[in-house]
Amino acid sequence: MLAKDIKIGQRVHVLTNGMIALVVGNPEYYTPKSKLVRLKYENSTRFEYMINSRIEPLPLDQQYPAHGGTYVKPENDF
Repeated sequence: MLAKDIKIGQRVHVLTNGMIALVVGNPEYYTPKSKLVRLKYENSTRFEYMINSRIEPLPLDQQYPAHGGTYVKPENDF
């Protein structure tokens, strides 16, 4: 995923562990070709920095309405 396409609030799939996460920070400089993105994993209190090439956005229908999707968080999730 290109750093310029990353927006706060997007739901993404993390390729290294297969989990779904929410972008909670703007991409930060790491090397000239890669950026670090702050993520919060769904159904977890875990936050992590991930290299932008290791994440991919979920399809549009699985994004929150603010990003053009229709996803609504279930009641029992945090």
